[in-house]
Amino acid sequence: MKLTVVACVLAIIIGIDAAAPYCPPRPATETEQKAIFEEFIHKIYGLHNASLALNDHGDPEWIEHDPGALSGRQNVIDILTGLLPMTNQTFIHRGLVDGVGFTHFREDVPDQPPFVVVDFFRFNGTCIMEHWDVSQTRDPNSLNPIALW
Repeated sequence: MKLTVVACVLAIIIGIDAAAPYCPPRPATETEQKAIFEEFIHKIYGLHNASLALNDHGDPEWIEHDPGALSGRQNVIDILTGLLPMTNQTFIHRGLVDGVGFTHFREDVPDQPPFVVVDFFRFNGTCIMEHWDVSQTRDPNSLNPIALW
C-alpha cells in the first residue's frame, strides 16, 4: 500500500497520469520512468497481479527472453497468473538506469529451496517493451554463506 501511495504522489508531482495505461508509449523522463517502474513493481510483485501490471505497463507485443515463456503480453500474463500467488519476494536491489528497470530479489516458494532472480525491463518512454531474467537456486551445501543474497 505504501508503495502505491508514493508512486501516485510522485506521478502527480512529475505530471503523469498514474491511473492510465502507459502503452502505447509516450515520451517520459527518467524520473517519470522510475515512478512508472515502481508502480509496475508494486502491481506485479506486491499485489501479485500480473494482469493489472502488464495491461497497464506492458506493450501488447512484449518481447520475452525467458526460455520458458513466449513473447506477447497475454502469454506472460497467462504464465504469471498461476505462479505469482504462490511466491514471496524479498527485494535486495532495484532501480532504473538509461531506460532499463532492474530487480534483484530472493524468491520463496512453498516446498522449494529459495532462489534469487534478477529481472531487466526495457522501457520505450512510458511503456515496458522487453524482459530478460536470470535465476539461480541456492545450493544448501554452498561454501559461501552469503551466496546469492
